[in-house]
Amino acid sequence: MKWLMREELEELKKKVMKQGWYVEDLLHSCSEAFKERDGNTAREIQQNYWKVYKEYLDILEFSQLIYGMFSPDRKELRFISGSVIISKILLDIADRIRDIAEDIVKLTKEPDINQSIAIPDMFKFAQRMLRKSLRIYVDQNLEGAPGVCSQDASMDESHEKFSDDVIKLIQDNPRIIRRGLTLMDISRALEEISDYSVQIIETTHYILTAKYYTCYKDELREFSIELFKGF
Repeated sequence: MKWLMREELEELKKKVMKQGWYVEDLLHSCSEAFKERDGNTAREIQQNYWKVYKEYLDILEFSQLIYGMFSPDRKELRFISGSVIISKILLDIADRIRDIAEDIVKLTKEPDINQSIAIPDMFKFAQRMLRKSLRIYVDQNLEGAPGVCSQDASMDESHEKFSDDVIKLIQDNPRIIRRGLTLMDISRALEEISDYSVQIIETTHYILTAKYYTCYKDELREFSIELFKGF
């Protein structure tokens, strides 16, 4: 029965990978839609979100079947529950991508402003973080995990700087407040996507070690009460 259990767990991993590919594709399409100010592509992204949702439901159902058919040991239980958590995180990322797509549709009706040029770099950063975090889950290898934490800290700084620049611009020219706030929403969503990528890392760490680790000041550290006080 052990070999059959391994096959089912591998199938679960493949399902999460498939959902991850959908989400990566959505994020890439969203980046292109922003650069090209393409409202049609942005609307397609909003529709394609439901593919990710369907994959999440499929993973949830499949994991329940595994629970019912087998008697998983502790490590197997961590993998099953962790995979479901990662699937939900991917769905959360797709939610934020859908929000960005909605904002892109709004922006196509407005003149562009110079601060928009910073957003494509944030898209690239978010895409790299998501790809790396999914690779760590698929490989079940934590070697690159600290690097993702470091990138998350950089993304936080980029979002903060971008928001400050846009606020100053709005103060100088209140007529662009709608465009400025929409761009800030997109920047915030991309920063949140990077946070979700970190959550994939943290969940994978728990699957492999049964210990709770969190990204703190661009390092992956074991969670503790003392660490919590520092947040």
